[in-house]
Amino acid sequence: METKENVTPQQVIENVHKAAEILKQQGEAGLKILSDPVSEFNTGDDYIFIIDVEKSLVVSNPRFPERTGGNIREHLDWNKDHYGIRLCEVALQGGGWIEFVWPKPGTTERVRKISYIYPIPGMRYTVCAGMYNETMSLEEFERADR
Repeated sequence: METKENVTPQQVIENVHKAAEILKQQGEAGLKILSDPVSEFNTGDDYIFIIDVEKSLVVSNPRFPERTGGNIREHLDWNKDHYGIRLCEVALQGGGWIEFVWPKPGTTERVRKISYIYPIPGMRYTVCAGMYNETMSLEEFERADR
């Protein structure tokens, strides 16, 4: 599987918005595309995951499939922090960035992950993707969204 390397915050935002457009246009059929672990949306560290904030449900996480169907508000990061609660709070405020500690797919190493949260207007889905980055501040990520 080919993977994307050195993703920028702007590319994460673009990928999330592209995925959101697919969901807006295709609904459930789009969800199948985005849930495919070998789709273009899931071949790098900036993989897409989708939640339903109202139901606190992980709708899709192809890189960590054991998370799909779970209650996002109960999920803990590798520092035992309730990142799922923060993720939902950011979604309810219109979207943005959060940081937490998460392994890269295929590893068990604790790494700082920063995820972009985008609730799709008029739909129940919130599309998320992130990147692993130890150097940029959260404020720098937030500036990339302007």
